[in-house]
Amino acid sequence: MSKHIKKFSAIEEEYPGEKWLDFYRHVDESYQNWFLKEGDFRRPSFAECQQALKTYMPEFVPLWEHLQKLCEANDKQARLLSLYCPTPYLTGCSQAVWSRYSPVLVRNYDYSPSLSEGRILKSKWFDTEVIASTDCLWGVLDGMNEHGLSLSLSFGGSDIVGDGFGIPLILRYVLEFCKTTREALEHLTRIPTNMAYNITLIDAYFDVATVELSPVDSPKVSHAPFAVNHQGDFDLGNYAMFSRSFERKQTIIDRLYDPLMSIESFIDGFEYAPLFATDYDNNFGTLYTAVYNPQLRAMEYRWPYHVRMYQSFEVFNEQELWVNY
Repeated sequence: MSKHIKKFSAIEEEYPGEKWLDFYRHVDESYQNWFLKEGDFRRPSFAECQQALKTYMPEFVPLWEHLQKLCEANDKQARLLSLYCPTPYLTGCSQAVWSRYSPVLVRNYDYSPSLSEGRILKSKWFDTEVIASTDCLWGVLDGMNEHGLSLSLSFGGSDIVGDGFGIPLILRYVLEFCKTTREALEHLTRIPTNMAYNITLIDAYFDVATVELSPVDSPKVSHAPFAVNHQGDFDLGNYAMFSRSFERKQTIIDRLYDPLMSIESFIDGFEYAPLFATDYDNNFGTLYTAVYNPQLRAMEYRWPYHVRMYQSFEVFNEQELWVNY
């Protein structure tokens, strides 16, 4: 197994400006290669991207235009930034809500170190402060807003692709404009996604939900406090088998309902197999564990070898750290 080294950065920028642009310039070429991986003809036109944003997330249109102006985007770059019908990609992830005494959302993000942005951004793009792990330049993998609404995504296990937005932009929209799980579900079940994803949420009132999204099936909402990499009770898909999704699901269930389990031991369990993955060479290694506490409006990020970062809306520290995998 190759050794991987990854930089993670905590950044505070109220509205996209020089810090966002500096990052964009470093990753633009990589994102363009990803965007064109299947050929330019497979991606929607500028007009289609613009119309989709106006239809489903109209509040984002001025921000999308601002990002284009900021980076002097050409046609391809503007279309990529819309995240409408993007190039498909697969991630792993395990996530669960510990609901006893002090509820928290815990998640492992599984992917390739070289393909992860490695950014934790505090922002206030509209009227709400958001702290989130970023993806796709202005999207969200997991995060929390100032109201305590917390969420995370896991891949749904299906390689079916449809017409819809990349899930990171949908999650960004939810954190920018929703205060509760109920409000979030209204938008998650309304906005089309291009691939299958499972979203787990908890708000400041400890309302927990998981929604299974698909480009071909109707959204399925439940109060299940966890999600892994398949949808429904049983799925013999290749990705579910490859990612040990059923084994991870059973592990989470066992630990959630173990009467002797404490919140500390439950969180610690995400640092060990089968929840913790190490296949970094095949884009399936755990990059970090995130713990979101909606009551405290605070979060903790964990990496291998006991590397830790603590942030909150009250105290947010910009910093960088390097992680060995």
